[in-house]
Order: sequence, then C-alpha cells, then structure tokens
Amino acid sequence: MRARKLATIVIVLTATLAGAALTQSAHAGNGSVKYTHGSTLTQPTCTIHANYPKAGVPDWGWPKAQQSPRGKLNRVGVRYTVGAYALVLDYGRKGEPSWGFIAKSCLADPYAYDGAGHRLPDRRAVGGNGKPKTVLMSAPHKGKHRRALIHASETGTLRNAGKSFVIGNVQKGDPFYITKSRCGKHSAKAWILGYAPKSGRWGYVQAAHLPACR
Repeated sequence: MRARKLATIVIVLTATLAGAALTQSAHAGNGSVKYTHGSTLTQPTCTIHANYPKAGVPDWGWPKAQQSPRGKLNRVGVRYTVGAYALVLDYGRKGEPSWGFIAKSCLADPYAYDGAGHRLPDRRAVGGNGKPKTVLMSAPHKGKHRRALIHASETGTLRNAGKSFVIGNVQKGDPFYITKSRCGKHSAKAWILGYAPKSGRWGYVQAAHLPACR
C-alpha cells in the first residue's frame, strides 16, 4: 500500500512539473512565445538571420548579445531546428522582425522539445493542437504559378501556411509574386500565398504588409 501511494505521488508530481513547463513556455518573455523553448547564448554576440542562410538569398538580420547591459543573460526561444540553424523568437526584441534563424552553435540548448520534454528532430515542432508535426520549409503550391508582382510595404513574417510556422521574413520593398493577376481586396489579417525571391521560398504573407491586397 505504501509503495502504491508513493508511486501515485511520483506520477502526480511528474505531471505537475510537465504542466508547469508548458505554462512557462506559453507565457514567458513578451507574451507571444507559445511552443518555444528558451535558451541562452554561448558567444558574446550572435547573428539572427531574417531568412535561412543559403546561396542566392540576401543575408540580413540583427546581432543578439549574450548579456544585457546590466549583465543579465539574454534568452531566445527555439521553435524548431533545420540543418545548422534554429528558428528562434528574440524575446527581448520590440517590433519586427522578431523571428529569425540563429546558428545552433550559438545556443546553449539548441533543440526544440515537445510538451513532455522530449527532444524533437530537425523540422519537427509542436503544432497548434499541442502535438509535434513536420515543418514544411516552403508553402505547398502545387498547380500554382508566379503571376503578378507586388511588393511588401513593411516587415512581416513569411509562413508555410496561414497562422502557421514562420519560415522567413519580408521587409519593405521586397518583391512578392502572387498566383493571380490581381490580389484583390482582403482584410489585414488575411494570408496571401506567393513566392518571395529574397527569402528563396514560397510562403504566406499577411495582407497588412501588402498594399496591393488591401
């Protein structure tokens, strides 16, 4: 009987700790960090790239210091990993872009995890239903072709589906090829499919960043 009670206590304690970890993940930093895993940096300064670094893609981003001016360790939130990089949310950054790719060698804990604390492999991340899923690094576009060229008016995220995983960023003036001859009128929150040459991939951008779609 005593052994059974002890086992029950251990199970309850484990579940409680797991729940606390999920709550911390969902409410840390600036309040928009759901499903990220916080990590400190291993170097004095690391570059966060707005888009995944690859040949033919202009490299732009921002430096992230290991410590704040007061000596506090800065943290970024790992969403998923791909190759030598991890997509992270810069907890301390105000404005956009706030998501970007950082070298895994710059992270003290360069992994993504599921809700139970299990390490996830490359291009796997927790989805909106709380379960791990594969991250597509380009939006599905079978049967779609580049047609009209429009431009972004401000910085915004590029995602593999509407309200889904960040796979890059566009900035003011960036070209964006949509799949229709005209974008039409959409709400600011609508997600528009197209090809972003300066990100090197297909994805969705919110209409709020695309004047031709408003």
